[in-house]
Amino acid sequence: MKLVVQPLKEGQSDHEYSVKKDKSLTLVLTAIDTKKIDASVVVRLSGSGASATIIGFVVGSKHADIKINTLQKHEAPDTTSNLLIKSALSGEARCVIDGGIRVEKKAQKTDAYQRNENLLLSATAYAESKPSLEILANDVRCTHGATVGPISQEEVWYLATRGISEETAQGLIVEGFFRSALDLVSDERVRSGILKSVWEHLPK
Repeated sequence: MKLVVQPLKEGQSDHEYSVKKDKSLTLVLTAIDTKKIDASVVVRLSGSGASATIIGFVVGSKHADIKINTLQKHEAPDTTSNLLIKSALSGEARCVIDGGIRVEKKAQKTDAYQRNENLLLSATAYAESKPSLEILANDVRCTHGATVGPISQEEVWYLATRGISEETAQGLIVEGFFRSALDLVSDERVRSGILKSVWEHLPK
């Protein structure tokens, strides 16, 4: 299995990956402490038996404007892709995830999934998910899901009753929110680095 960590940098960028026959890719996307991002990420499942897991970590604050367009492109039969992007947004940050799945006619037995979860840390933060499916084969399983919601004040209150400050409580809740995505990253050093960066860039 190949692990690739791809930081999404300021401005416009294009990224494309191809997964060949019986190979596996874990792609980790990070967009943390950035002002403006317009990124396109294409993952091609080009050989039978290929699989890809795409995991995204987004932390936006102040006036951050983040747009991420992803495409899981199944070009061969018996391929699998799984995408999970999570964002935690504060201030007036905006995040739009435009996620697509395309299954070519010959890509029978495709199994593709995408999910986007967004945690709003302020009343003025904004998140939007735009999933799309383009399926040309007839024997496939393709699904998607999305959530957008504020931080739970009940959880903050509960932690406060245990003597934990509001700032630390918020950090713990965000860490818990990202946990399901972090658990998909097998490399402990990469997990620790992402978590450290998330904590460093949470609103103080």
